[in-house]
Amino acid sequence: MRGFVRFVGEILLTAGLLMLFYAGYEVYGSQWETDREQQGLADGLNEAWAATAEESGPDSEPLPGSADSRLYIPSLDLDWVVVNGTTPDDIRYSPGHYTEYPSSAGGAGNYAIAAHRTPGLFWDMDLLDNGDVLVLEDGENFYTYEVFQEETVLPTDVWVIEPDPFDDVEGAGEGEPERSLITLTTCAPKLNNTHRLIVWGELVETTPKSEGMPDSIAHMAPETAEAE
Repeated sequence: MRGFVRFVGEILLTAGLLMLFYAGYEVYGSQWETDREQQGLADGLNEAWAATAEESGPDSEPLPGSADSRLYIPSLDLDWVVVNGTTPDDIRYSPGHYTEYPSSAGGAGNYAIAAHRTPGLFWDMDLLDNGDVLVLEDGENFYTYEVFQEETVLPTDVWVIEPDPFDDVEGAGEGEPERSLITLTTCAPKLNNTHRLIVWGELVETTPKSEGMPDSIAHMAPETAEAE
């Protein structure tokens, strides 16, 4: 009987360790895959931005899953390429730009972005505070947004990505939005998906790329990262 109990105990211990290692990989091991995929997206995005306006087709619609912009969060020392679309395939290794409403980096409306709550993506989004800055980069400019509100909502609260989620005037949504907002969405709490953590920012500055990177993200320049 003692031998049987010992055998069962060893089986349970081994199973527990395997489950622990698997959980650890799910949380942290996927960060390597995210970093690898992000590098490929960054290379493609830089090539697209380097193309001439005639070659890129200024009036063409972006394809789902294609690189769209770059997002910097300097207070967390993080940046990513943002793709178009928020399907599971789109956001497996990248933040994804919601396409339910027309929006562009720096433009009027709400540039809303979703990402998984995993290390390498929006794991530490709860550390953002009012006054922190978020920077979007497109082919021509850097757009600096200032965080002004954070809220935890239910998954059904899709109003958070509307063109102006804070305009509660009846019929106001029928016209063109006047504010330039950015919205970040992810699961809450960590390792769960019962709610959504939302962070909003509003555009405060536009910096042409000909003037270099804004001071807030100057330390994140590629040459700086390589030197370190």
